[in-house]
Amino acid sequence: MADIHYHIERPGPRSRYSVAHLLGPMAGWDAVEVQEMSDLRKVMGPKLVYGHTAMEGAFQVVPHGLLEQERIEHLEPEVGLSLGMPVLFPSESGDLPFDLFAATFFQLSRYEEYGPVERDEHGRPKTDALHAARHGYLDRPVVDEWLLTFVESWRKQDPRLPRLRREYAHTATLDVDNGAMYRGRPWWRSIGGGARDLLKGHPRRVMDRLAVLTGSRSDPYAVHETFLDLVERSGGHAIVNFLTAPIGKHDHAIGPEVPFMQALVKRMAQRAEVGLHPGYESSENAFRISEEKERLEAVVGRPVTHSRQHFLRLRLPGTYHYLEGIGILEDHSMGLADHTGFRAGTCTAFPFYDLAAERETTLMIHPFAMMDSAMCYKMHLSPREAVAEAKRLVDAVREVQGHFISVWHERFLSGYGDEAGWGGVAEEVLQYARP
Repeated sequence: MADIHYHIERPGPRSRYSVAHLLGPMAGWDAVEVQEMSDLRKVMGPKLVYGHTAMEGAFQVVPHGLLEQERIEHLEPEVGLSLGMPVLFPSESGDLPFDLFAATFFQLSRYEEYGPVERDEHGRPKTDALHAARHGYLDRPVVDEWLLTFVESWRKQDPRLPRLRREYAHTATLDVDNGAMYRGRPWWRSIGGGARDLLKGHPRRVMDRLAVLTGSRSDPYAVHETFLDLVERSGGHAIVNFLTAPIGKHDHAIGPEVPFMQALVKRMAQRAEVGLHPGYESSENAFRISEEKERLEAVVGRPVTHSRQHFLRLRLPGTYHYLEGIGILEDHSMGLADHTGFRAGTCTAFPFYDLAAERETTLMIHPFAMMDSAMCYKMHLSPREAVAEAKRLVDAVREVQGHFISVWHERFLSGYGDEAGWGGVAEEVLQYARP
């Protein structure tokens, strides 16, 4: 028997997507849509109406109108305050003081990113231009908070409402942008790198390079197994994403055809989920993503179904079309390159909704809350400040029984060179994030 039943007064692809996600996977309920009001009246258990017509015994959420539209237009949602939370599309009617389903859809569909939002030099939406940043709720998983508040309000009206079936979890992801700092490079690149270090006043790095190449010390970026050890000890789940794009201005990883790199990929695949890290140019080129995926799968020996865009370069809906078309099931690019926080307002995975085609897709989006490079390079946090910021985010996610996803890179895990002092940050954060 279903946990709850619901009726949508004016159903469409947007409303069916938002209501089904919130009441189904996000709440952990078995939720069934009832198409006729007369049939909903016969239901004995908890029931909900998303519409302007109230029903005795049913919880009512009054629509704003966004989910009934079939167009994309410039939208600046009004922000209200309810029970200490910022809410979108406030309403004075119904049993909830805002349109939960429209607010959720605005966040998860990334509605505003289809419009004329200001972008940076890499084509990414500028964080300061996003609605959440401008209205002060970027650092909160508001969609998850809305869900908890909604359920609390509904249960006061109907004590039969089941408890949410959610459980806090943590996934730590590693983007392998290099593979190694000194090993595995062509001889001419090693010579050029050594000369560049001398010119920049880093003679110690020249000595380190020679030591690595002669086998007398390990490569500074040989942190991959250590990372997996940390994740295992913290009770988390690990994903290691490999960049297989040809060497270019923004793509520097050792190619998978190099024996050293092949061995690394295979070792990681034995202990963790291996994902694709599509190169800088791939966000607008379906062929490149497919080719890079095939290169990685040839080494892993099994299908690769997880992905995160390099530089988080993402074009909506095009890039997600490409990923879905080549068999990617999970994308982990939904986050911020210059700040911490919740770009889509949530810490719960959700299916991508293609606004251009007005359809729900099979691609699941797994949003992350923090990335080491953003905290260091863009927010200019010290290692100690970064740990404190990460712990604050963990607490916010734990409070709503969400999924805390963190992003790490070899250079920060190494604590070597320009990233000195960052070597212990991941260990402290991962231990704190323990489920």
